[in-house]
Amino acid sequence: MIKILDKYIGREYVKNYIFITSVFLLFFVIADFFDHADTFVAKNSPAYFVFIYYLLRIPGFFYQASIFTVLIATLVTFTIFSRNNEIMAMRSHGLSLWETIRPVMVISVVLCLFIFIDGETLTPLTQEKSTRIYTTKIKKEKKSKFYFGDKKWLRWGDKIYNFRHFEPSGKLIAGITIFKMDRTFHVIERIDAAMAKQLNASDWRLSNVVWRTFEKGKPIVTFKYRNRIFKFRQLTKVSEEAEKQTKEMSYSMLKDFIERHRAETDKETLNRYYVDLYNKTAYPFGGIIMIFIAIPFALKMGRTGGISVSLGIAIVIGILYIILSSLFSSMGYAGLLNGFLAAWSANIIFILIGWLAYLSLPQ
Repeated sequence: MIKILDKYIGREYVKNYIFITSVFLLFFVIADFFDHADTFVAKNSPAYFVFIYYLLRIPGFFYQASIFTVLIATLVTFTIFSRNNEIMAMRSHGLSLWETIRPVMVISVVLCLFIFIDGETLTPLTQEKSTRIYTTKIKKEKKSKFYFGDKKWLRWGDKIYNFRHFEPSGKLIAGITIFKMDRTFHVIERIDAAMAKQLNASDWRLSNVVWRTFEKGKPIVTFKYRNRIFKFRQLTKVSEEAEKQTKEMSYSMLKDFIERHRAETDKETLNRYYVDLYNKTAYPFGGIIMIFIAIPFALKMGRTGGISVSLGIAIVIGILYIILSSLFSSMGYAGLLNGFLAAWSANIIFILIGWLAYLSLPQ
């Protein structure tokens, strides 16, 4: 009987989970489509590339929605069981509370592993490809290649940038050289600086600056400054892309990056990296925690609560979780918490609340 009930509970949960996940994915696609519809129309984008773009975005949408889909599926499933007196029937036949929720817990562990794998492999790959399609095929722009960590070159318009080391936070460059070229590709201006720090959307403060102007390849004027502010709007695009890349790295990629650049990274930036690193494990694990939170709510509501009430509770719990996660992450970025606590504090708080709520139920 237990095996039959396990299959029944698991099947009902999976059905609800697939339906709710599909609704969320559809909502994400529609919202994103309306956000970019003006670009699709203005650029006369081929439907094929728009379709491929959204197909590649699905793994990322799935990862983002995972906390809410697990939470809502659990609440809806057990609310329906309670309203139909199925939980009462199971308990009256001698099943413990753990035996009742065990199939969902097992499935949630499998789901969390899949969510982690999605964030580790599929999402970084598909996000990079979808960004490239959106930039080059839909917006019809030339995609600039960004390099971080090692000494690389980048060309934009009449300027060529050379970086010795570009912090992935995107706000600090150690060792920068900028060449301005004329139409015949001769250098007419060169700026060398030991350090560049972003101040706002367009302004950068360069330290130990040597600014040379050239005529027919020969230097004619040289200026030296201890500190000088320059406007580099294109360099800010690199900064924005750099910060986004660290967020989109997989766990293994970011961990490897931290190990390679630990010695040359300041303590504050290193802590930010660790916050992002531990968040990549804390977020998928949040699905299991949502089970502990959702089941007591569903069982305590019993027959008095409906599906709409369950959805409302799920949205409130999910929003509270996101707010707490963002709050602790911000504290980690500010250096008030170490990386692990910043990423896992919300999970720890919610799992304690869920465990206490679970223990308060008749076993």
